[in-house]
Amino acid sequence: MPAAFSSDSLKIPTVADGSGDPQADADRLLDQAHQIEIQESAAPFIATTAEAYNAALAEIVEEKQDQANQIEDRLENMVETQGARLQQIQSQAPGMLAMPGVKARYQAQVAQAQATMQRLQSRLEMVREIRDGIHVQGTRIENMAALKLEHREPQLSDDFTQMQEARRLHELHTRAEREKKDRTEHQGLSHSGGLTQRKSTTGDRDAGRA
Repeated sequence: MPAAFSSDSLKIPTVADGSGDPQADADRLLDQAHQIEIQESAAPFIATTAEAYNAALAEIVEEKQDQANQIEDRLENMVETQGARLQQIQSQAPGMLAMPGVKARYQAQVAQAQATMQRLQSRLEMVREIRDGIHVQGTRIENMAALKLEHREPQLSDDFTQMQEARRLHELHTRAEREKKDRTEHQGLSHSGGLTQRKSTTGDRDAGRA
């Protein structure tokens, strides 16, 4: 990290740090965004932080995907084994003349084997959902990986969060500047149009007097 810049330079005030005046807080945040924009030494830090964070996140995502695949394989094998066991039990159904106690034991064995099969299949679906499911901010595994990375490397996660906030403020500042420029140009055109109209009116009156 460059000596002239540190992650502390990107500490962004939260809502709790506000003064209570929304306009003043907005102006202060926009000014801070502008300072981040013009501070050239921030660029290497931002690039390095993003690269380091994305690399660490990708590593954890790969770890979790491998874990999910391994668990899926084990559960698939267990489901297959349990399916074979259930078929074996069902093939040994007692005859019509079997004693009531024998039939009851058989039915209990079948019910237990079916319940075990359902639990295994349910867990298998849960593992697949975790691996392939979509979260609000990406896949579920990416979300889990981000939480793990935050616990494993809190400073890197904090730097990345500050970097994202800096970018958000930069975009906010850029949009505000663009809107301000558009308003100024619109006001200039309106003012120019008003002058032209007044000149035309004055000219018409002078011509009438002549």
